[in-house]
Amino acid sequence: MIRRYLTIVGIVLVVTLGLAIWLKPPLSQVRENVETAIADYAREHGGAAPPVDIESHDWIVATSHAARIGEHTFFCFGAMKVTYCQLPD
Repeated sequence: MIRRYLTIVGIVLVVTLGLAIWLKPPLSQVRENVETAIADYAREHGGAAPPVDIESHDWIVATSHAARIGEHTFFCFGAMKVTYCQLPD
């Protein structure tokens, strides 16, 4: 009984991990989202300084990219075909 339960749980975990890896958004797409947000911000605020403190991560099931302009941080995180961006107002 326990063996069957562990087999089913193992199969579910492997399938979920496989889907997460397969559906991970490319890092280039996440970078484009941040760069687009920076360009929009620069257009609205009369040109901004070039971004500094750029940081990218490409994990097994997720990607993230962050850039800082002065006090403002542009950040996007993507996993399972969903991308969340936190941008300054």
